[in-house]
Amino acid sequence: AAYFSGDGSNLTNLQRPITSSAVNFTASNSNSGYYFRAGGNVTCSLKVNATASCDVGNEFEIFQTSSDGYVLIEADPGVTLNSKGGNTKLAGQFSGATLKKVGTDEWDLIGDLG
Repeated sequence: AAYFSGDGSNLTNLQRPITSSAVNFTASNSNSGYYFRAGGNVTCSLKVNATASCDVGNEFEIFQTSSDGYVLIEADPGVTLNSKGGNTKLAGQFSGATLKKVGTDEWDLIGDLG
């Protein structure tokens, strides 16, 4: 359904699917909505919408499991990444962040960043 009415009490199974990643990935429609458990030295690339389609409103949750390196969010030229202090990586092991697409080529990154 495109919409629902009511308080949502009849909705079930709203949890995010969990995936583990030790390899770099691109934020796109094909992998949005996942809870990524990522090792260190993993990069999430943000491409311009013409290169990697991702709908406005899509979210990615990222949790770093490794103490080796950092999970980095890397925006290509033409993509705006909004984050406190311009930080683009998770702070370290057991840090988490949410990445949300808020415009055609604009993203917000919030969480435990360093």
